[in-house]
Amino acid sequence: MPGKQQRQVLETIGDRCAVLWNAVQYRCRQAFCEGEPVPSYAALCSEFKEHPAYRALPAHIGQEVIKKARKAWDSFFACLRLYRKGKLEEPPRIPRYWKDRRMGRRTFRVIPVKAPTSYALNFRTLSLTLPRDLRKEHGGRLVLRTKGVLRFSGTPKTLELRYDPVRRRWYAHQVVEVPEPVRKARLEKYAAADLGARVLAALAIEGLDRQLLFSAREVWKDFLYWTRRIAEEQSRLNRAGRRTSRRLRSLYQTRACRLKHAFVALAAEIARCLKRHRVTVLFLEDLTGIREDMDFGPKNLLVHNFWTFRMLRNLIEAACVRAGIRVIPVKPRGTSSRCAVCGSPVNRPVRRKVVCEKCSCVWHADANAALNILLQGSSKGHGVKAAPRKPLPYRWNHHRWVSRFESAAGTPKATSGSRMAA
Repeated sequence: MPGKQQRQVLETIGDRCAVLWNAVQYRCRQAFCEGEPVPSYAALCSEFKEHPAYRALPAHIGQEVIKKARKAWDSFFACLRLYRKGKLEEPPRIPRYWKDRRMGRRTFRVIPVKAPTSYALNFRTLSLTLPRDLRKEHGGRLVLRTKGVLRFSGTPKTLELRYDPVRRRWYAHQVVEVPEPVRKARLEKYAAADLGARVLAALAIEGLDRQLLFSAREVWKDFLYWTRRIAEEQSRLNRAGRRTSRRLRSLYQTRACRLKHAFVALAAEIARCLKRHRVTVLFLEDLTGIREDMDFGPKNLLVHNFWTFRMLRNLIEAACVRAGIRVIPVKPRGTSSRCAVCGSPVNRPVRRKVVCEKCSCVWHADANAALNILLQGSSKGHGVKAAPRKPLPYRWNHHRWVSRFESAAGTPKATSGSRMAA
């Protein structure tokens, strides 16, 4: 939360980072267009050591800007190799300048800080080293008030200050090296998670006779509400002859943040459930490539825009790793088309139900798939109770995931016939 003068200092440093970034990109672009090898990081550092843009910044910031510019070219060459092998449909673009072409001026995006000796961060303040020409005015260092929570404790590494042009705020992103969690020696206990669009996750735990279903109904309603707001703003801009606005970018950002909030809370709730039942291994459904070359018609908004299963999978993996739970990806082929009790093919009269004619079992489709993933992942299915009992649903109350037997405050709901003794 910088003050007015501090904000001007940050903008000055960000603009100097953009000048150095553009100079490095110009040098690399010229070498690439002329057929010469793009200079390495060490060559760029020695070449720009006396450059005015480099000397206008502290050494640790200038080196990080050059490193990020060179990493952008490494990513470009990696994508180019994949494109030549036929693994990418469109050719990659070379790294761009930090420039707003519509306004015709430079834009600053990030201020990278290399070493933890150059900054100090706690839950109240952030202290940074300033360039030489700005040290006299601010006493050598820039001390900023901060607001937030330090989620991880460990060895601090690099730090990045990023500017959000929509919210017009600065955010600090810190890399922290956290030691590996100590896993106690105990018997293996398995669980499986099936990911979907209508039911975001179906969780089957070994030894538990009920499956947990996390419904996407409320999250989907919230996504549709902000989608309608975006459509209204786009219609207003079209009538005014404009293509974008700060309000439109803010609506897109709000929709994405609210969706990610629900997914982060879902991953945390899954990790808590697994830890409470002493699960050591989670078999997670791998849906890579499931939507390629598929047109779902009116459901394209649900499947292609709302259902960001890759982000949800990564969040679940990260939450389980922090809890000391090992995650193993499992291919989902055939898990929804056979019965978890007898293994026979099933019929699907409606979207959420499957019926097995051989054993006369009626299942929830996602619970049946989660149990099949659990049976497929574990060696013999020891301890897995495949009984067609009604699963336990969880819903999103825009703050946390609660079951139907739990109120928003986290306490069990009182039944209609309950009485209190004086």
